[in-house]
Amino acid sequence: MDTLLYLEELAFIRPDNRFKAQLCLSSRTTPYEDADALSVLHEQELAYYRKLQYIRKHSFMLGRYCAKQAISAYTRMAEPQLGQLWVQQGVFQQPVIMLPRTEPLQITITHCDHIAAAIAFPEAHPVGIDLEKIDGANVSAIESRMTANEKQMIADTSLDYEAALTMLWTSKESLSKILKTGLMTPLSVYEIDHMDIKQDCMVTSYTNFAQYSSVSFRVGRYMCSITHPKRTEFKVNIPEIQQLFGTSSAVDVQ
Repeated sequence: MDTLLYLEELAFIRPDNRFKAQLCLSSRTTPYEDADALSVLHEQELAYYRKLQYIRKHSFMLGRYCAKQAISAYTRMAEPQLGQLWVQQGVFQQPVIMLPRTEPLQITITHCDHIAAAIAFPEAHPVGIDLEKIDGANVSAIESRMTANEKQMIADTSLDYEAALTMLWTSKESLSKILKTGLMTPLSVYEIDHMDIKQDCMVTSYTNFAQYSSVSFRVGRYMCSITHPKRTEFKVNIPEIQQLFGTSSAVDVQ
């Protein structure tokens, strides 16, 4: 089996509080069998899964597997119970955990091709995650959704253009997940006004949402962004993720 699984407990440190969260990344190229679906999916999810076409089945399964691994690690639940977890779709297609708990728990999920990521987090501390493939075929589509200020911001750096565009896109997508709007709102509303190049990641901030910030980094051929409240400090073991999924730099420099 070619499944890669990475789990990391995150500590969200605030000036007056501290929260834990659970990050999961996973990749798999081989098809899922019916037995896999039965062991991972809740009966309500199985009904939806069986209606999907092959490609969407793989993506759905990988996303749910990743989400449930994150929830399982967060709640200290044993893996054989994954099928008892139900991640329902909300009215805006946002994932909703159907799990009785004294502490309200939420999940943010992203998947693209054969890779997925998820973060289980307390409702008191919002977070969003997104990843997209760095692909020249997507440049024109992404460019058409960027503001003039964002294009100039990229031009003023030595960043690889395709990777930088993808980074901006995933930052906006992860912010939209926190806001629970998806991309149903004009992307100009999520305009990025600043980006800071770090050793292994990029940190961005927003024109209209000053209370949030995003951290972006390479995961193999993909760009991953995590959006969080700006006054929160946390660390992700980016070098270990990049070693496991195959890349050596956050955003390539030309």
